[in-house]
Amino acid sequence: MAPTRVLFVSKAVAAPFHDGATCIVRDLCDGMSQVQPTVMTTRSAPAPSADTRVARVYAGRSRFAPAMTDNARVFAHVLRDRTHDLWHFVFAPNSMSCRAGALLRALRRTPIVQTIASQPRSFVDADRLLFGHRIVALSRFTADGLIRHGADPARIEVIPPPVRDIHRTQADIASARSRAGLHEQAPTFIYPGDLEFSKGAATVAAAARPILQAMPDAQLVFACRAKTEKAQAAGARLAADLFALGQRVRFVGEVADLPALLAGATAVLFPVDDLYGKVDLPYAVLEAALLCTPVIVANSGPLSELKNAPAVDAGNAAMLAERTIALARDDAQRRQIGQALRDSVLAMCSPRIVASAYESLYLSLVAT
Repeated sequence: MAPTRVLFVSKAVAAPFHDGATCIVRDLCDGMSQVQPTVMTTRSAPAPSADTRVARVYAGRSRFAPAMTDNARVFAHVLRDRTHDLWHFVFAPNSMSCRAGALLRALRRTPIVQTIASQPRSFVDADRLLFGHRIVALSRFTADGLIRHGADPARIEVIPPPVRDIHRTQADIASARSRAGLHEQAPTFIYPGDLEFSKGAATVAAAARPILQAMPDAQLVFACRAKTEKAQAAGARLAADLFALGQRVRFVGEVADLPALLAGATAVLFPVDDLYGKVDLPYAVLEAALLCTPVIVANSGPLSELKNAPAVDAGNAAMLAERTIALARDDAQRRQIGQALRDSVLAMCSPRIVASAYESLYLSLVAT
C-alpha cells in the first residue's frame, strides 16, 4: 500500500531557517516514517531530508510578510493539487491566508490539518481564523485561548514544535563570540527575543545595570532580528538607554550562527510575556536548551510549559537580575539546569516523537 501523501503549505522551506513556521516543517519532515511529505520551496533549494519531495512554488525565499504574488502562487498550486491525500497548513494565522484556506477547503474537500505556528494577536474571535478539519496548537496555553473564545475543543490538538538536536564545537563558539565582539572568557548573557511586541527586551535592559554591577567582567548581548521598522526603532531606544554601560552591552542584530552564540552563553534571558510572531516555544529557547545553556523564562504563557527552566515574573527586572546573578555564581546548578533542560526538550520536541503524533492525526483524518 502506498504511504499517505501530505502536502505542507507554508512559506518557502529554504535556508536560512530564521522563520519558526519553516523550521517546524523542516524538522517535522526529519521525523516522518509513515507518510510521504512534500514541502513548498524555491527554485533551487534542496529538499530538507532525503525522503521529502519538493514543490518549487516560490521564486525566492519568503520574507517575514509574504508577497501577494507568493500567496497567489501557493493558492493556485494547492487548488490544482490532485496528488496528495491531505494538506497541512503551517503558518501564523492571519485573515487573508485563513480565508484562502477556508475557500480551498470548500472547493476541494481535501482533509486539512492546520498548525497555528504562533498565537494570534488577540484570541477574541480567533475561531474565525480556524479552517482546518483539525487544529494543532503548539502549547496548552494557545489551545486554551482558542477554546475560551469559541473554538471547538474536539478539533484542537496540542503538539509541541519539533526541533533537531544540535551541537557546536569550541571553535564554533569562539568564532561566534569573536564576530560579536565578545571577550572570550567573560560571563555572557544573551537576549534572543523580540524588540517590538513583548516586554522581554525592556525587562532585560532594566536588569542590565544590577547584573553588570554584580559581575564586573560580564557582558550582555541583544541578538534580535528586527523584522519591522518599529522593532528597529525600539532597539535604537534601548541602545540609547544603555549607552552608559559601553561595550559591555552589545546589540548584534541577526547573527550568522545564533546556536554557537547561545552555546557559549552563561545563560539565555528570555522573560517574554507576549510571543506574538514567534513559535510558542521559540527555536532560540529550544536550541539553547539542547546546547545545555540555562534559559530563564517568564512564568506565564507558553514558556511556563517548558519543564526545568528557571522562571521569573514577566516584567520584574529585579527578580530577573537576582535570578541571573545567582545562577551565574553557581556552576554546579547551571550545569544541572542545562542538562535537565536538554533532557526535557529531547523528550518533548524530538522530531520523531512530534512526527509520530502528527502521523497519527493524518491517518485518522484520511481514514474518515
